[in-house]
Amino acid sequence: MDQLPLDLDTACDQYRRASKEIIQAFERRAPEHTQQATPEQLDAAIAQFLTLATQLDLEQGETGALAQNDVSEIGDYGLQLISDLSRWAAQLDLELPRRKLEDTALAAAFWIIRHEGQIRTPEIIVDGLARLANATEDTLELATLADVMTQVLHSLAAVLREDLERNNPGRAWRVLHLNRAIVATRSFDAKRIHEVFDELIQALPDEAPEFFTEGIAQMDKFNYPDHVRAIMQRYFDIWGRRIMH
Repeated sequence: MDQLPLDLDTACDQYRRASKEIIQAFERRAPEHTQQATPEQLDAAIAQFLTLATQLDLEQGETGALAQNDVSEIGDYGLQLISDLSRWAAQLDLELPRRKLEDTALAAAFWIIRHEGQIRTPEIIVDGLARLANATEDTLELATLADVMTQVLHSLAAVLREDLERNNPGRAWRVLHLNRAIVATRSFDAKRIHEVFDELIQALPDEAPEFFTEGIAQMDKFNYPDHVRAIMQRYFDIWGRRIMH
């Protein structure tokens, strides 16, 4: 698994290389007309955001007391810009720069978390965490990643935690909860699995039965250890069987 880019300095270095490649590709293949902000325009704005975030860390400390709404607004501004540039990377078929932008978004998310703000634009963060999860089989790395997902979940904006868009299966609240449950299972860490499963049931009670039904089917397929099978069986017996009757 790639190192989690939790510090802004690392993210800034990666970001500069990614943005340069995106701008160059756009200039070679630029459409004649676009109503979107161009990669060059987005790059200038993102650079300002990263400079401001770094400056605030230097002035206030990495966990300094900043007004919560200011942190949330500044962070959301940065995440929206990074997400817009990531869409350009996707349109230009630039996979590596797109991944580096996800890393930048993760660093921005942890800047928000460190200053006790709320994450309002989580989609690119959820995508980046899913990519990291798919890139490793190491149980310790997966345990760490499950904890990172927990921090992100607990820092989502209140309106996202209210889960008002229940008819949208791609909503970040749902995807992150389900992904975290899968990652916790793959970590083989009993304590984490119990904690994450309990939160999953509380957050997505209508979807938990299907998760545990699918989970019990995966135990043999991927040869999970006995203690993980026992945990999954216990939750399946309580929740999964509800959709079988």
